[in-house]
Amino acid sequence: MTTSQPVVAVWKASWLPPSQTFVKNQLDALERWHPLLLGVRRVEGLPVTPDLAPFGSGVVGRAAHRASAALGYRGVYDRRLRSSGARLVHAHFGTSAVQVLPVARRHGLPLVVTFHGYDVTREPERAGSAGAVYRRRLADVFDYADVLLVNSEFLAGRLLALGAPEAKVRVHRIGIPVDAAPEPGPAAATSREGVAFVGRLVEVKGVTDLLTAVGRLHAAGQDVSLRIVGDGPLAPALRRQAEELGVAAELLGRRTPAEVAAILRESAIFCAPSRTSADGQAEAFGMVFLEAALQGLPVVAYRHGGVPEAVEDGVTALLAPEGDVDALAQNLALLLEQPDRSRALGAAGRERVLRDFDVRGCTAELESIYDEVAARGRRTPA
Repeated sequence: MTTSQPVVAVWKASWLPPSQTFVKNQLDALERWHPLLLGVRRVEGLPVTPDLAPFGSGVVGRAAHRASAALGYRGVYDRRLRSSGARLVHAHFGTSAVQVLPVARRHGLPLVVTFHGYDVTREPERAGSAGAVYRRRLADVFDYADVLLVNSEFLAGRLLALGAPEAKVRVHRIGIPVDAAPEPGPAAATSREGVAFVGRLVEVKGVTDLLTAVGRLHAAGQDVSLRIVGDGPLAPALRRQAEELGVAAELLGRRTPAEVAAILRESAIFCAPSRTSADGQAEAFGMVFLEAALQGLPVVAYRHGGVPEAVEDGVTALLAPEGDVDALAQNLALLLEQPDRSRALGAAGRERVLRDFDVRGCTAELESIYDEVAARGRRTPA
């Protein structure tokens, strides 16, 4: 690899699941650093081609991966890192950080880790040896890493509770692209209708509560259309629930970012009532709240996890107590009945995203962190 820019080795286990647009957006916004994309495997999803992800998902690939992991990923990664002249490693997710730690340590490379949610809220709480092993490996990451990044104060608190050194933990917003979203005109604002949800169809996203809330509006004579964008293991159960409630819900499956933006522009309200799942997972922030706000949508959600940092209750959103489906339904009804207030919340949300969450500005801050970490120099290789 030949580049005049300093190189950061960006490590993820898989490149790149469709739900992780935030990783692609950050990579696309890098200007002064060149990313070398390293990982374990390629998966069907976003159009991001890793520079090296050598293991397949079949039996042979999984066996080769286990053998390589047992040896600390010696060999092919080492050659690529040496030839690239990488100055530091940036791991996305704690689960990836524990993988790449022996590689970074072997080369004496500084390590930056971004934690995103389940890697802090769910994985450390796994029963039996799995959770204990992960916590022990996280402690090694905490000890070696230069900077531990999180997207919310909520997640920072969880990371500190796991033993992360306070001096290393920083809240760093990732942001979203804002250029492709023109300001909604008056005609567009008055033509919006219905409620939209975008996200994985898993317990933590609270879609069951959303359907129940819309079902209560339907029972009270207030029919409202609902479009659910995303896929996941709960899809069949959610279809049955919608039919049983008589709710006009469309389950649209996965959509491209452009299609998601169009659906949001056509909707009147965005509702994503994330809540703590049975296995302890919580919403660390919720990038989708920014995407909805950028399109001028007011948000209805629960006061849960990092959601109150992604939106402002009473300013850009209406938040109900976590698990209070009645309050969730009331907030939906309120905004459906008060379109002027709904538009005001949506306009405030868009203004906040443009001001505070442009991915270009957020990524410029990340590159400054890279500069700071790289200036400390390499360590003695292990």
